[in-house]
Amino acid sequence: MTDHRPPQSVSAAEITSADLPLIADFLATTPGLAGRKFAADSRDVAEQLDGAYPGAALVLRSETGAVLGYAVLHRPDGVEPEVLGDFVFHPGVAREAVDGVVADIVDRFHRVAVADAYLRTFIGADQPAAIAALAERGARVERQFISTRKSLLDEDPAELDAAHIEGLTVLSWPEVIDGGFAEQVRQLQYDTFSEHFGNMSKTPQRWQHHLESRSFAPDFSIAAVDDGGEVVGYVLGSTYTVGVGADEERSAHTDYIGVRRERRLRGTGELLLRKIWLAALRRGLTAASLGTDINNASKAHLLYRRLGYVAVQDSYAYRIDAKGRA
Repeated sequence: MTDHRPPQSVSAAEITSADLPLIADFLATTPGLAGRKFAADSRDVAEQLDGAYPGAALVLRSETGAVLGYAVLHRPDGVEPEVLGDFVFHPGVAREAVDGVVADIVDRFHRVAVADAYLRTFIGADQPAAIAALAERGARVERQFISTRKSLLDEDPAELDAAHIEGLTVLSWPEVIDGGFAEQVRQLQYDTFSEHFGNMSKTPQRWQHHLESRSFAPDFSIAAVDDGGEVVGYVLGSTYTVGVGADEERSAHTDYIGVRRERRLRGTGELLLRKIWLAALRRGLTAASLGTDINNASKAHLLYRRLGYVAVQDSYAYRIDAKGRA
């Protein structure tokens, strides 16, 4: 039997511009990796690495130069003490190699950490070697998330198009911008995600950065406005890619969805998701996806389950506090 495991003679080095297309190839051709909300090309990879601490974006290579993974330590976004880390490795790479890269990133975090800082990484169950290496360095699980997928093959575009709620108008993203509703959407996103785990609410600076990022998909971003001109719900989306080659699938992914408290349990969230499904079908996609925090107080996962979203993968938030901190 042929052994398809990657070579075990590996080395780690700082990522350079020459590595960007190789990392893109790694993401596009490696089976067993979790999905991504950005394209596997050099520009998108460069954006994902932007803002890393100097020397804290590392690539793991085989003896032939093939990319086997990478890890990044990002500078804090604003004044918050959260420092994000990314860890993505070939499923078959040796544990010792992964351990060395994780150790380097964690050590760098402790060297640059300010008071009350913490390293947080969102990582899928497909990365057991990285999870084990993080746990050995004091990482603890903060939250569990579920990645979900819904097939749209049985959805009727005519019915989705006709779906409505009296008194609400669903606007496309160009209509949101042209109508001057973007700041209302930002404020509602900030309010609704202040209830959620993590540092996800969009300040004006983060909002602009998100809208200008290559992962933001206006095609899958909408807002619901009432007759008084108030934004009562929104979806901010991206395009999610899983699988490689003939098994690759792109879905309309919901990154953020929120509804004003007084409008909840009245069908607004369901209406917004149905309009996202319609947009996906019109663009030739046959699946929708989203991730959900299983401990979220709003119990939104119950709505997603009722609408046909099926769990496909677990992921976790791990945290390491700066040395000397609880």
